[in-house]
Amino acid sequence: MKPDKIYLSLALLVILTTLSWITSCTHDAKITDLPEVCFDRDVLPVYKNNCAISGCHDGGGESRMALDNYNSILQTVVPLNPDASQSYKAITTTWGENKMPPDQPLSLENRTMIRIWIEQGALPTTCQAAVATGMTEEARSKSY
Repeated sequence: MKPDKIYLSLALLVILTTLSWITSCTHDAKITDLPEVCFDRDVLPVYKNNCAISGCHDGGGESRMALDNYNSILQTVVPLNPDASQSYKAITTTWGENKMPPDQPLSLENRTMIRIWIEQGALPTTCQAAVATGMTEEARSKSY
């Protein structure tokens, strides 16, 4: 075989291997077995304590966006689709001006909990406190 054909064959093999590797790296998470994420108890406090603080997303400041209630948060969320949700993309961005919160990223636990809430439909659920459900705060946080 001529060297040109060998290089072309190797390049084709590398391209096909890369394409098969990329297309095989998908999975569908099964969220049906996870406990329901409650908006009032779980999600709203994260937004209020990390986003709707003075000068950020409290309705004032540059953005004029308030993330302190269900209706305003829902404007930044696409139910069932966290990857298309503006606020979810902002809390999972690792650099740049769209990274939120800019100084202190949310914990992996909080980001995951918000993702699950969106995947579960981003409903305005009101739930009992964790103690009343028989689940301790530590056990509930580990279940996410």
